[in-house]
Amino acid sequence: MARPIVLEIQEFIRREGIAPGGRLPTEHALARRFRVSRSRVREAIQALKAMGVVDSKPRVGLRVLPFDPTAQLDSMIACIRTDDERRELYEFRRLIEPEILRLVAERAEPWELSRLESLLLKPIPKGPEAVQEGFARDIAFHEGLWKLAGNRFVAGLRGLLVRYFADVERARKVSEAEVRRTNGQHLAIVRALRAGHLERARRELARNLDTFRPSGRAAK
Repeated sequence: MARPIVLEIQEFIRREGIAPGGRLPTEHALARRFRVSRSRVREAIQALKAMGVVDSKPRVGLRVLPFDPTAQLDSMIACIRTDDERRELYEFRRLIEPEILRLVAERAEPWELSRLESLLLKPIPKGPEAVQEGFARDIAFHEGLWKLAGNRFVAGLRGLLVRYFADVERARKVSEAEVRRTNGQHLAIVRALRAGHLERARRELARNLDTFRPSGRAAK
């Protein structure tokens, strides 16, 4: 019921050019503008809050929040439920992450790549702790790469990345050997970037992403 009003309010913000921090009319004024009840406006406002579009505080009223790609992309996480959707998420990463390396190669400072390399040079513990450390390090590595791309939308994908590895951890038994091999692949990616060999880094990344490829094929 609230969805049409949600869209109406979003269009109103765009049409009126209300900048981040700018105030919206009161719930009463919005109800009159859109010719609906205040309860429907209130439902729409709650939905917009959940989406990270607006916020409200006592004696301040409704205000527009700065756009946050992370909040928008995180809202997708709960929608990923089936094996086909998980495979499609993998395909999505497989398509975009090698291109993210191009931005990293253009924008990352040498000291930033060195810092990422130092993370990978730390000893990996033996036994069951190796797998736990491996997943944490995998997330830190890919998230670190995405941050170095200098793009808010890319950095905002972190939630999907964490979900991807959580699903892998639940779905299969990961060996200590795989953890160590993955860490070596990450190290090769960083060193290729430091040496200015983008295509080599892209090939290493493609090989790395194949390590935890979901089984089967995504639905057409």
